[in-house]
Amino acid sequence: MRIDKDIVTMELDFFIDNIFLFPEVDCVKIRDVIIKRDEEKSEKVREAMDKSYHDCYSDVDLSVVVRISSRDVMTPAEYMKRIDRFGVNTDSSLGWCFIDENNMYRIIFKSGIRYDFGFEFTYDDNADFINMPPREDEYSNPDWPVENVNRFWFIQIQALGKLYRKDFLISSHLANVNLNETLVQQMVLRDIRYGTNHHRYGYEEELVYMKNRNMCPIKTENDTFNIIADKLYCAALTYDELTLAFYPQYKRRCPDFFAVWECYAQGEK
Repeated sequence: MRIDKDIVTMELDFFIDNIFLFPEVDCVKIRDVIIKRDEEKSEKVREAMDKSYHDCYSDVDLSVVVRISSRDVMTPAEYMKRIDRFGVNTDSSLGWCFIDENNMYRIIFKSGIRYDFGFEFTYDDNADFINMPPREDEYSNPDWPVENVNRFWFIQIQALGKLYRKDFLISSHLANVNLNETLVQQMVLRDIRYGTNHHRYGYEEELVYMKNRNMCPIKTENDTFNIIADKLYCAALTYDELTLAFYPQYKRRCPDFFAVWECYAQGEK
């Protein structure tokens, strides 16, 4: 795996081609660059990347403008739920989460390419009704919804990018959030085991993440960096282990996370 400006530009070009497969998409915006359906886009993609790419930790701010009829039974809220139509799924992606107030998904693909993927809607009564095939059912455990899993792995990458950009405060905060998420997993599993969410006393539980501490193989001369890196490494191993209790068929995501981490560690070398 390699992440650099050329790779991100090439992947973005392919991604936009796939977005334009949907007839309701009017155009794509990347920052202030507008890419229309029937125009040569390569030059505009390069222009957008010149404005938005800073380093291998960068994401692409991409917004899809959708034409929708006011008479259509499809609503913007329902439309935005179908991120799978744009190729975002567990086969292609390490993690993602929806930011409701911004009509935007934050996505990290297994290729290491990150997007802030937003939606804008324009009402046009001449627009065709949107034909959206039903979604294939995906099991989501009510005790630990699949959205939790996808969000965790995006936050891992977000924290990792902040770490390599030397924002130790935010990176440590996000690493702590995800370590705490493993404790919440353990609390839910305890509730399931004892059939109640009320426990007057505890059971001297072992904290699963403790056994994964001090295992991170990536070390630098900066002690603060190393402490945060170890938290992220520990959280990843622990979360994969505990998620199997909710999803026995779950495919561990640590290998994909560590592959992105290796690219981040190499930077632009």
